Amino acid sequence: MSEVNQLDLFDVKEREKEIASIDRLFQDIKQYRKCSEFKKKLDFYSAFPYIGVYNAELVAQQRPGARFVLTAKKWAEKYQRKIKPNARPLIILVPFYPVEFLFDISDTKPMGKYQKSQDDQVIEDIIERYKIESSRNAWYYLDRIRENLTKNGIHFTGHYVVGSEKHAEIRADRSEKLYVPVYKDFIVDSNNYFTISVNAESDAEAFAAICHELGHLFCHHLLHTWCKERFFNNEEEEKVVKEFEAEVVSYLVCSRLGIHTNSMKYLAEYLHDKDEIPEISVERVFHAVDVIQRMASDYMDITECMLYKHDVVFKAAVDKEKKRRKEEREKAKAAQPSR
Repeated sequence: MSEVNQLDLFDVKEREKEIASIDRLFQDIKQYRKCSEFKKKLDFYSAFPYIGVYNAELVAQQRPGARFVLTAKKWAEKYQRKIKPNARPLIILVPFYPVEFLFDISDTKPMGKYQKSQDDQVIEDIIERYKIESSRNAWYYLDRIRENLTKNGIHFTGHYVVGSEKHAEIRADRSEKLYVPVYKDFIVDSNNYFTISVNAESDAEAFAAICHELGHLFCHHLLHTWCKERFFNNEEEEKVVKEFEAEVVSYLVCSRLGIHTNSMKYLAEYLHDKDEIPEISVERVFHAVDVIQRMASDYMDITECMLYKHDVVFKAAVDKEKKRRKEEREKAKAAQPSR
């Protein structure tokens, strides 16, 4: 059901209307600019890691008190629950389909006979069990995101970053040779396009730092041909907005994956001490979170990655190998005796 398998962030022209619409929502509704309300939003998004952040916002608009949402089919198959009469479906967007209909757990009931008082505890147990079953340690996500960094043309190093307060940075860089795994037995070498340097004391802090630096990249903070240039009123606004967006991205990715880090405490304190959030691009933050969460959750197919999409030489090498393998499969199939 998750729609976070998308890495078209840099296909900017097709996304401008979507960017404007969600940003306009947060700008027009002044309440969302209040730090206290924004923190509530972040907490709500964190409770739904199995759907994209944009869809979590759609759920919030339709059912602010929702706690656990699934399709009617999944409720029946996994939890043996059916939808209550007159329950109102929650509409989300999914790739390749117009919409999908979800139902909150409060709009479901057991398929057999039950007592309302007993089902209240069953609901709490289902939600808690899901949290336990879906949790992973930080190393699990760090391992996957580091391999996917390579596939996206990003060199990672754990060397100390001189002059960086957080001991982390991302920069445009083409000086490192990457060995990119396309298949288990086929690797393509390519120079990197970016380098992320992180010096952290734990896997959790390293993961959070990588998410923060990727937030800068996917929110278009870097001057690079893969990014669309953004404009700010002054240098101070630019600095504040960029850091806040990257921090929110890291916070959301970590909290949605159940990883607790110092950056979560930093952002919580910021939202507590300030009255309003900076004028950020909420949509770019949403999309960055979805992309990074996808990078952390599984080993990506090379065709999903930026290196394949933007480096014509790399793409040609991959396509040539794909074509060769396809021809070999077809020959092997043709050589099999007919039955």
